[in-house]
Formats: sequence, structure tokens, C-alpha cells
Amino acid sequence: MNPIRSVGMLTAALLLARLPATAQEGPANVGDRAEIIHVLNRVTFGPEQGDVEAVEKMGLHNYIEQQLHPESINDSAVDQEIAQFDLLQMSGPELSKVFYDEAKQRLKEKKAQAAQFAAEANPAMATTGMPMTDAPPMAANGAAAAPETPTGSPQELRKKPGQLRDALAKAAKAQTIEAIGEIEEAKLVRAVDSKRQLQEVLVDFWENHFNVDVKKGPDRILEIVEDRDVIRPHIWGKFRDLLEATAKSPAMLYYLDNATNTVAHMQGPGAQRARARILQALGLAPPTDEATMVAATSTPKIVGGINENYGREIMELHTIGVDAGYTQKDVQEVARCFTGWTFDHQTGEFLFRPFQHDQGSKIVLGHVIPANGGMQDGETVLDILASSPACAHFISRELCQRFVSDDPPAALVDRIAGVFTQTQGDLRAVTEAILTSPEFLSPSSFNNKIKSPLEFAVSAVRASASTLEPRQPPPFDKLVPTLEGAGVLGRGAKAQDRLSHAKQQSLNWHMVELGEPLFACTPPTGYGENSKKWVSPGALIERLNFALALTQQQISDVKFDAQKILGGIDLDHPEEVLNRCIAVLLDNNVTDTTRAVLTKSAVPQPGSGQTVNPNKLIALILGSPEFQRK
Repeated sequence: MNPIRSVGMLTAALLLARLPATAQEGPANVGDRAEIIHVLNRVTFGPEQGDVEAVEKMGLHNYIEQQLHPESINDSAVDQEIAQFDLLQMSGPELSKVFYDEAKQRLKEKKAQAAQFAAEANPAMATTGMPMTDAPPMAANGAAAAPETPTGSPQELRKKPGQLRDALAKAAKAQTIEAIGEIEEAKLVRAVDSKRQLQEVLVDFWENHFNVDVKKGPDRILEIVEDRDVIRPHIWGKFRDLLEATAKSPAMLYYLDNATNTVAHMQGPGAQRARARILQALGLAPPTDEATMVAATSTPKIVGGINENYGREIMELHTIGVDAGYTQKDVQEVARCFTGWTFDHQTGEFLFRPFQHDQGSKIVLGHVIPANGGMQDGETVLDILASSPACAHFISRELCQRFVSDDPPAALVDRIAGVFTQTQGDLRAVTEAILTSPEFLSPSSFNNKIKSPLEFAVSAVRASASTLEPRQPPPFDKLVPTLEGAGVLGRGAKAQDRLSHAKQQSLNWHMVELGEPLFACTPPTGYGENSKKWVSPGALIERLNFALALTQQQISDVKFDAQKILGGIDLDHPEEVLNRCIAVLLDNNVTDTTRAVLTKSAVPQPGSGQTVNPNKLIALILGSPEFQRK
């Protein structure tokens, strides 16, 4: 049954129908406190209790400066939480080995199964030495498919020891699937608990800007390296360095297909066989017997070819934008410049292969790139794009969208683009310029954006002083990330359905239900910065369902206690309870309409002899239009 029925569809409609409007009716916060709340709503994942007073004490300017220099903030408690995730501690080569060891093990198991089946079907085949050519399951993109994964919800498996043993056995062979769950859980830990909130907001921004989808082949495990070694170390430096880090990132190289972007070239029989054996050993190609291989590679053939995918997206999405005036010829030339940029599948590290590079001269956006430049051709393209005025404007507008408004003032964007250009893309300076701009601190920017599902869910946890405990006791500390990683991958509709209909779901799985599965946005655009796209009747009902699940203790890894909001107020005084909840969760920024709905739906009438249901009231406030805004 849909949990929203417990508060009534009429109440939900009254609360949700007003959300798309941007104007605020009734009284609103004014003055310094409102400015602090606005800043906290934008540079954090939502204020925690006591944050406003703490910022008032230290000064808003000092707070912003502190967040702009996260190295000065002690975040060791979160570091200790992240250290519990074993796979997140592995190096790139170690993670790559995990992926290909799984692929080879899967190949070995499939060959054994095929041999057993053949022997049972025709015993004579078991002694003829006829080779088995069954390959491991292959994904549509040619990579080894994900290993067999456990199904069911954690609650179901706890009640069924036999199924639990089977699930644990499968999970032990599916670390690459567990990796998805781990990196998603770690992102939520940082969003909820980190003191370096602006850093986490920016990491979220840049991981959407340079989107990689974990559903694509080895990216389910390479995304760990992308997050830890590519995005995080570069968000406070020069944009050019961040751009290069992503261009050389194995996760990006695989996701946007540049790993297979090569000049077409002649390949002899010996090279063809060597390549075939390597791919078979890695589980990336079906195994064949020697005679079949020799027959298939008896003559030289032309292999490889230009793949334009990354060449297009680095301009359209990563740097200058679709309206920058580049042509299809520019896309082709950029792709030629990046031929040979790939990665070593066995080590998971960037690799340039000169023999796969197009050594001819190129012209990119009017810039002549001489012949025989080798890897420098790609570096030159990065220089051209990162220094372009169009790039300064494109990046500045996206950042202004994130922090100021869905349609930021043109004058602000132009001014921030000037800072970008003057500082050669210094991202700390650009961010500081936005956060100290009059437009950012203007009352017209207050509450003019809708929270994304991630922002909404995390802000509800933070505002309610709930605690996130993502790591369950063994063996569920390994099993739950694997179950949810498999669900994100779409490993069976029944498995997803069981997770979605379980009595309790984790905060991570609620992100799937809310429409923003972490690290799993399929289009290369990532989750965009225009917040209006999150508004729809179905999506907003899911948000109220989340609020109900939170307050009814139905989020498996979040502890909620209404008393942390009520502060000991007697439930026999419903009006005081209402005022307290509105003060804590909305800082009294509530319209007359919303207050009337809350009073009618969740506050007993005087003389009724009933006490207020604080969990229902808090859920309605978290589902209100005022809480959806930032």
C-alpha cells in the first residue's frame, strides 16, 4: 500500500500542488538570519540544527571562507567512516584486477558448465577433445557481463538461512557489484556527515558535469578511481587540470568509448592472434581453439577506426557547450587528436598507444595542429578548449545555475566568466566570486530552486538530526551493497521489485525510488542543474513517501528520533508542538496556506482529548513546499 494514504491524498495534493511556483506567499524570513539560511541551503546539503547560530557567531564571511578552504576543517570522523568500505581503499590496479579476475572466473565456470552439459547430452563428446567455445555472458558494449548476483531484500534473507547462504556465496564472487553499493553509500555518508559541506556539493556538481555511468562494463568499479583520484583532488585547482584528469580517466575513456578510438591500421596475423588471446584471457571475447583462431587470422586486415563520441562530448558537455559554433568537422578533428588515448585493461591505468594514433595534421576550431604530434595533439586540444572564452562562459553559467538560480542573470555569468579567464580557470576563485556576489546574496535568490532528490533526502536527515549508519554488521555489510548494486545495474526485475517493496529500504535505495540513483545517470549529461526538471506529481508524492518512511523508522540505515526536534515539549500541547516543528525544520518560514493544511491534517482540535502525532506532523512538514525549496 502506498504510504501516502496514511496522511490522505487531499493533504498531499494541497501541499504539493503549490511547489512549482517561485513566489512566496505570506510572511518570509528577512534580514541576516535569512541570508545565513540561504547560504547554508546552497553551500551545504541542508543545515543541521544549530548551524544557523554557529554561523551567526563566526560571521557569514568567515564561514564561506572556511568552506572554501576545506583543508582547514577537521573531517577525521568521516574519514574513519569511509575507511570501513574495503573496496574504496583499493588502488586502480587492484580494482582492475578484481574486475578481470571475476571475468575470468565467470568464463571458467561457464566452460565447465558447457562441458558438463555436452557430456550429459552426448557422452562421446566428453572424450573427443572437442573444444568448448562457450563464452561468459557479454554485455551489449562488448565487456564481460556482470557476475551472477544475489536477489531478495535483506529482511527476506535474514528469515531464510538457505537463501542467505546462497546469497552470500554469490556476493563473494561479485565484488564489482558490491563496489557500486559501496561508492553510493560513501557518497551519502559524506553528504550527511561531512563538515566540508561545500566540497561535497562541488564534488556532486563536477561528477554530474563529467558524468560516468556505473552501469557500463568495468566502470562499475573504475568509478571508485574516478571519484577518489580524478574529481576530488582537482575541484579546487585549475579547470584545465581537472579536464585533463577526466580525459585520462579510465572510467571516462571507457564510458565515452575513447578507449577504442584509433586510427584505422593494418594488422598482421601474428598481432591479431596476440590480441585475440589477450581478450580471451581477460574474458572480453569468446574462447576459440587454435585451428579456428589461425583460420580467422590468416590474412592481414584493417582494424580500428575513429570513434567520435568523446570528441563530441568534450566540447558539447565538458567545455564550450553546444552553442559555441563548432562543426561536425571539428568533432572529427578532435576525435583524431585523441586517437590512441586508452587504458591498460589489466592495470586500470591511462595509456597512450602511439601506433593507434592518427599522426596527420589537424585543424581544431581554427587552430592548426601539426603532423606527428603524438600524444601532444590531445594535450593541445585540452589547451584550446580550456582557454576558450566559450568555455569560461559555459562553466560559469553552470556553476551559477547550481548556486544562484536556474536562469542566472547574464551580467553575473559574464562577470564570473571574466574571473575564470583572468585566473586561468582557478575553480576556487570562480566559486568564491559566485558565493560573494550580490546576486547570490540577493533575496530574489532565496528559495528559488527546488532540491534535487539527493539534496531533499539528505537535508531531511540532517534537519531532523537523524543519524546515518550505512555499515550493517557482518555479513550484511558486504551483502547489502551487493544487493543494491545489482538492483542499480538492473540485474532482474524481481530483485529490484523485492528491494522496492521491502518493509524497510536503505537511504541509498530510496535514491533509486526518488529518481536519482547515484552514479547511474545513463545520458552523458549527468543530472542537470535546472531544478525545475525534478518537479512532477509522481516525483513529489515519492518525496512525501520518503518523509513518511523516515519518520516511521522505515529507512533501514537511518535512526530518527522525534524528540530531537520536539525538545521535550508535551504532546498534550499540539499548538506548541506545531510551532516547535515549524521553527526547527523551516525556521518559521511557512506560508499561511501550509500552516492551515498542517493544522487541519496533523493537529488535534482543542478539547478533542487527542495528542498530536509528531511523526505524521514532521513528515508533512518535510513534504511541504517550503522544505522542498532551497
